[in-house]
Amino acid sequence: MNHIKVKKIKTCYEYPEYYWIIDGKPITVYLDEYVQNNLGNSLSGMGSMLGLLPAWSGKLIWQWENDFIWELVDCAKDTNVPILVCEDDCDLSCIVIIVHIRKVRNKVYWDRIGKLDHSNGNLQEEQQSGILCLEAYTDEDWEKYGDNIATERYGSCEYWKWVKENCYEEHIRRLRNYMKPYMQKDENIEWMQELNWEFDAKEYQIVTEQYRELKDKEKSV
Repeated sequence: MNHIKVKKIKTCYEYPEYYWIIDGKPITVYLDEYVQNNLGNSLSGMGSMLGLLPAWSGKLIWQWENDFIWELVDCAKDTNVPILVCEDDCDLSCIVIIVHIRKVRNKVYWDRIGKLDHSNGNLQEEQQSGILCLEAYTDEDWEKYGDNIATERYGSCEYWKWVKENCYEEHIRRLRNYMKPYMQKDENIEWMQELNWEFDAKEYQIVTEQYRELKDKEKSV
């Protein structure tokens, strides 16, 4: 059984971040070791991993990305979940470190850790996976949008007007409809290390709620 907690740690840039501490060691230290010990991975020439931004902290620049990540955190199914992102970009467009998480009865498992590979992405599919992704519509969506924006073509003046006025709704839909399934495919993840970490669900829940409080505090600022 492994142990997990949250602790404020000074990064390599001299400012503090709240990191997962697993068996007494910050997650960033584990990651930095994996990167340095496995030369040839796409992170090996990018310097230290000790300053990456915790993805659950609520500090990503786009609110829809913060909310999307928490949908994955709270998912009961086996899920690939972002845990760290580039501290410069503070979004999902650059370095995204992912852990495969399983929740089984009174245990939570972090099976492996890797980096999201953006190279397989299809920008056109992503852009059209928002309000115009009719396959994802609920009955409520059809009632609300079925006779208006749903009938528009991508790129029309009315479409862009709607996106401008409903920016959050458009982008959270793109994340749910495109990015979530993209993240769940092994071919889109550069897996770097088998972890096989096993946590007590109650201990893990305490950590999750601490991050939730940090996220909510950040959102209220």
